Amino acid sequence: MRRRFSVVPSPAMVVACIAVVLAMTGSAFAARALITGADIENGSITRADLSGRTLSSLKGKRGPAGRDGFTGARGPQGDTGPQGPAGPAGPVGPQGSRGPVGDTGDQGPQGRTGPVGPRGDQGPQGDPGQSLVITNGPVSNMDVGTPLAQTSTGPTDASTDGVEISNSGVFLNAFTTYKVDVFVSFVATANPGTEFGVARLFLDSSPLDGSGSDPTGGNADMDTTLVTPDLPDDMSNAGQASASFLVTPGDNGGGGEQLTLRGALRTDDATTTANVSAHIVVTQIG
Repeated sequence: MRRRFSVVPSPAMVVACIAVVLAMTGSAFAARALITGADIENGSITRADLSGRTLSSLKGKRGPAGRDGFTGARGPQGDTGPQGPAGPAGPVGPQGSRGPVGDTGDQGPQGRTGPVGPRGDQGPQGDPGQSLVITNGPVSNMDVGTPLAQTSTGPTDASTDGVEISNSGVFLNAFTTYKVDVFVSFVATANPGTEFGVARLFLDSSPLDGSGSDPTGGNADMDTTLVTPDLPDDMSNAGQASASFLVTPGDNGGGGEQLTLRGALRTDDATTTANVSAHIVVTQIG
């Protein structure tokens, strides 16, 4: 028994058959009957049944952009980029206020002596100076005579101890104060050992040894004895001593006293000899 198959044509097949019939029947038929939307079943024509040109003509214009979506979560921090080049220097800012004075630093080393400046103007004339009474001497290379013992303090007898070394001295007015500058120098001349040159001032025959006033009232501000260091044994170099004293003569009946200087050698060797040089300057000061 033969099985019968029932075939139902698709909408596309129907449209194709209609198109063939229209093409065969010519314009007369087309004028008589057009295919409208009523002739097509809804949903029977698919996208595949339309040409690309037809599909393109069916596309509308692009609609407006939609609203921005919500901000997404912050992503992880990226790696640090390379350092950029230094920018240009900015403008100089305004000067700030003055700060407090700092502590004084250590004193620096003394600088070099500068050049000598120009000579200044002459100053006014000073007050009159002290009157110079006498420059006595110098006495040079005089034999000091018989030595004194080492225990002696110096010449005490104006006639026998040592020698007078002030060219007979100078007469000073009574009760007037004088400044007396004394300088002595001794050089050993024979049998040197341990010896010292000594000298002392006298008013008339009284030694000014600091013990007080002489019989006529004369005195000095201190013992006027000078003692040199041990004389050099080379019998060439000298032992020297100097000092300044204030002397006020008394009145011996002649209106004053004679000031003299005596020198001697102090040693325990009686065979030692020496020469002495001396110089005194006497200035009236009151």
